[in-house]
Amino acid sequence: MATFSEIYEQLPKRPTAPTERTKFIRRIADATKRSDQTVRMWLSGRQRPDALTQSVIAKVLKVPASELFPIEEKGED
Repeated sequence: MATFSEIYEQLPKRPTAPTERTKFIRRIADATKRSDQTVRMWLSGRQRPDALTQSVIAKVLKVPASELFPIEEKGED
């Protein structure tokens, strides 16, 4: 399966408006009641949605939240 950002990256990149990517961001923003900018921050990895929001996104995309937002193991210092 694919993570949240991988699903987005698989969408076609076209110079038409609105693009599939823009529609994807708007769909997630509407479902989570967050701004497009917040969704873009989640996609870039700068922020991570909370557990409840992850479950909403998982329902919208029909993909388990554990696959969309895998827990990254941090190495020991």
